[in-house]
Amino acid sequence: MSKSWRGQLATGRGSKAVNGGLLTAAASVTAIGLLAGCHGSSASVAGNTAAPASTAGTATAIPTSSSTIAFVPVTEPFDPGHPARSMSAPANCGAQDTTLAMEQCFENKAETADASIDTMRQASFAHASAAQQAAINTEDSAWLAARKTVCAKAYQTGGTIDGINIASCLLDESTARFDALKGITPPEAALKSTDSTNLSDLSWYTTPEGSRIGMIDTQGDTSGGVIIAWVVIAGAHGFTVNPAQFSYRDGSFTDTGKIQGADPSGHQVAPGTEYQFSVDYSHLSADPNGSKGSGGWVYAPGTPVAIWR
Repeated sequence: MSKSWRGQLATGRGSKAVNGGLLTAAASVTAIGLLAGCHGSSASVAGNTAAPASTAGTATAIPTSSSTIAFVPVTEPFDPGHPARSMSAPANCGAQDTTLAMEQCFENKAETADASIDTMRQASFAHASAAQQAAINTEDSAWLAARKTVCAKAYQTGGTIDGINIASCLLDESTARFDALKGITPPEAALKSTDSTNLSDLSWYTTPEGSRIGMIDTQGDTSGGVIIAWVVIAGAHGFTVNPAQFSYRDGSFTDTGKIQGADPSGHQVAPGTEYQFSVDYSHLSADPNGSKGSGGWVYAPGTPVAIWR
């Protein structure tokens, strides 16, 4: 079982206390020149991260000349009353002295990323038809609502540590969306496998659409293989399960596994809900490099985007 944070986080004067729980570090795969560490997972709180900077200031709700529809910018639930704006934040959120400071750092980075998203979306909005403008506002609102739900479902230990993890998750979600809108292809995410069934202990990969994917090493099988439970928390557009996208890989060796129980192929995971399915990877003994520990559990909707080791 792998957990990104062990022991008790130090809290400073006036900070929120950490009540149990472990701070997970699911490395983000949505960071090229923007963030280091959660597309996929939650971003590593120990890493050096920097949110995408807004390039054109804070977006505002301004009607275009061609219609009466106004662009609706992101308004952060943790910083309400105005559109998202660029915020200053330390480079390393995990190095802050208090839980409150860590949480604030991640929230500031998420808001900065959202301000950059608004800049891109407002540029598209200005040249869109009325129907397209309405669609942009609807899609953005649905994404923002689902982001909150997905992150809250992923981290629910009941301790104040949830606040840090959720803030980090918000940053992951915003970064994944920024990359997708910008057309950035992030590098493959290297995540930590775990045998914990506590969702808060999983290393999460965040898809461009805002869904989260994690894995649980549940048990071995009689062949020397491993049964993996894949966990999905669906974003605003839901998630369609395709077991063929989940495999074990080690160089040229691949074990596609065998579905346990009912076949989940094509199952539609509703937005904001969790779904699990299990796969028995029973041919691992045939891996010629198995003793090297170089292989891992892969999510690959095309080319591999995340691997858990």
